[in-house]
Amino acid sequence: MDLSEFERRAAAVMPNMIVTDESGAPSLSPEFLALHDDVMEALGDNPEDSTLTQLAEALSGLRLTLSDPDIAAETLNALRNPPPPQPPLFDAIETGDVSQIRAALHGCDVNARFGEYDKTALYHAVTELDGLSLEVVHLLLDAGADPRLGLTDSNVLHGLGFARTRHLAPEDLAGFVTRCVDLGADLEHRTCRLQWTPLITAVSEWEPVATEALLMVGADITACAGDTGKGCFSGASVWDFANGHDETLAVLNTYAKRQ
Repeated sequence: MDLSEFERRAAAVMPNMIVTDESGAPSLSPEFLALHDDVMEALGDNPEDSTLTQLAEALSGLRLTLSDPDIAAETLNALRNPPPPQPPLFDAIETGDVSQIRAALHGCDVNARFGEYDKTALYHAVTELDGLSLEVVHLLLDAGADPRLGLTDSNVLHGLGFARTRHLAPEDLAGFVTRCVDLGADLEHRTCRLQWTPLITAVSEWEPVATEALLMVGADITACAGDTGKGCFSGASVWDFANGHDETLAVLNTYAKRQ
């Protein structure tokens, strides 16, 4: 058994693991099936090999998943039509390195949207870093990032629900929220489909720091999701969303007493 040869074959097979038959229906390529069978045979001879076990499990999982014609068709389309690479500014943001971000800002449109959901660089910075960096988001605001934009139907404040903020003091995050509001972001902006405000989004994700920061700036604690009939939380209050998470409930209780 040559494990490196299996790994080489896997790397070569994956980009073309689905083909179409004479009728145009998608199916797994002969090369993928041969690799799967060879790996399974090798695993039978070397059942204690952990790396081989992982490869076998991955290939078997793919084979099972892609046996569904619809999933196979979607995967084939994705392989044939890969998404465009994200803008250099987005790549720089993911490093968290301020010097790289400054360099990427030169000559670019800081409010350009990217991807299926029209994400902005500021929204990307809020949601994609392992821990939200106030230095990075304030740098983007300094460069002209528009906090009224986020995804297609949301502003950047909705992104706080998906940010990693546990390392931040709520009052420091509230400073960012305040600046966004001062620049025109609507604290009570509602998404089109579910009619959720930024506070509802933060509470629904059980993010107590983001929840408190929004409340500090004046988010409406009485806001309810839109009565749209879409989803089990249609018309729900923030209390309904917080149910099950003591930290988020404690924040809501504290601010409810101040009403």
